[in-house]
This record gives sequence, C-alpha cells and structure tokens, in this order.
Amino acid sequence: MDIFAKDVGFNEGPVDCQDGSLVVTSLDLGKVFRITQGQVSVLAETGGGANGATEGRDGQIFVTQNGGTPPALNRIRSRAGVQVIDRKGNVAIFGFHMKSPNDLCFGPDGYLYVTDPTRKPERNDGRIWRCNVETRECEQIFACDWYPNGIGFSRESDCFYVADSRHSRIIRLPLVNPRPDRIDVVIQLEHGKPDGFAFDIEGNLIVACPNPDEPPGDVQVYRDGKLLEVLRPGNSTFYTNVALSRDRRLYVCDADNGNVLVAPWHCPGLALYPFRDER
Repeated sequence: MDIFAKDVGFNEGPVDCQDGSLVVTSLDLGKVFRITQGQVSVLAETGGGANGATEGRDGQIFVTQNGGTPPALNRIRSRAGVQVIDRKGNVAIFGFHMKSPNDLCFGPDGYLYVTDPTRKPERNDGRIWRCNVETRECEQIFACDWYPNGIGFSRESDCFYVADSRHSRIIRLPLVNPRPDRIDVVIQLEHGKPDGFAFDIEGNLIVACPNPDEPPGDVQVYRDGKLLEVLRPGNSTFYTNVALSRDRRLYVCDADNGNVLVAPWHCPGLALYPFRDER
C-alpha cells in the first residue's frame, strides 16, 4: 500500500466525504484532519481523544470524543461525548452520559448509533447509544459485558454490525430492541482484535485488526462470514480503521506510524447513511 498522508498521529475514523476529501481523526493529537488532493489541513482542534467519525447530510462531521483516555495523551482535555464539527471547524458536543465513545454511524432511520466501551484492561463493559442529532437526545439501547468497537450497516436495513474487541468477533444485532440474547455472531476471528470496518458494494466486509499481542496487525476481508483474504500493509501493530471510497480506493489508518495508507480496491465502497440513496 502507498502512503496517502503522513504525520496525522494515532489516527482513526477515515471518512470518504461527499466533497471528495478524506477526513481522519487523531486520538493523540486531539485534532481532526481533512485531506484534499493529498494536502493535509486541520479541520478542527477537538482536544481529548477524537476517535470515530462520520459525515452528516449538511457536511457536518460527527466525532466520538473519548475525553482523553489512552492512547490520547495530549494535554488538552475534553469532556466525553459526540462532537459536531461544522464546515468552518467550530466544535460543539453532546451526549454527556457516555463514558468513552469509540465509533459511530448513521442508520437508515436517521439516528446516529454510537459504541461506548469503558476503557479498562478487562474490556468487559460497554454500551450502544442511539442519538437524535437534531434534538441532541441520546438513548442507551444496549449494554454488554464486552468491548463494543466499530459499528456499521450492511445492505440489510433491519440490523447493524458491531466489532467485539474482547472476544475477537463481529456480531449482528437487530435494529429494533437489540438485546444480548439476540446477538448473532457472524465472524469469529482467528487472530487480531477487530476495530473499524467497512462494506463494499459486493457484500465484502473489510476489517481493520490491531494485534497488540502478536504483532503485526492486518486487514481481514470476509464474505458471508468466511475469511477471503488477509492484507498485510506493513509491520504496524495498530491498523485501526478503514474506509472504501466511491472511486475504488481502500484507505487504512496506520496509527503506529501516523500514516494513512491507500490502495486500489476492485469495487466501490457501500455508501454510508445518510447518503446511501443518493449514489
């Protein structure tokens, strides 16, 4: 893979934006970067630990702010919650009941879904929230004794997918009344810890998999629950997240080295909500 951007810190949350740019967060720098035609600029100073990111219909960027827990070691602290960044880089925040938000995505119903693990070594506590971005009201819809990490929607509109980094698996939950007894394990990883992921239009699931126990990490590709391919971009322990663009590019966050990597992909990424019906 080629280096698409350098010096963006322990980066996460790549977003293929509607204007053609790529937005990435930086947990340790407390910043959100916009990359346009290879040029990196600071979109916003968030403080704390800016983690997952997604784009709203009006171009706002929504960011999970963990408040500054490791690996966010910068001295500028922030309250945990969901940050909203407008086009001018102004930052607002809501969701103050959250402990350490990790990743987020919009659903087919227009709500924002947020994973909220408690950051502790045991990785045995977490929540999922559903947020109305207009009223800023957030409802906890799911609680678990594991570490909910990446979150996303496939073509199915009645369920969503979550990376369980404690048990190294990808699970599926119904959109209506998700409960622990309704978990469907769709992928059990043989190695690594699943973090962020993305779907392409052919139904492949591409999962960024850090591997702190036996480095390096990698990127794993699944179809119908079966492992198709393992991509090894380099020697980094922390490949934290991925994004698939409309123009058939795979972006990978190499957090260890502070780089965003890029490689051609054989098909476009599955569009994210709220833009899925517009592509």
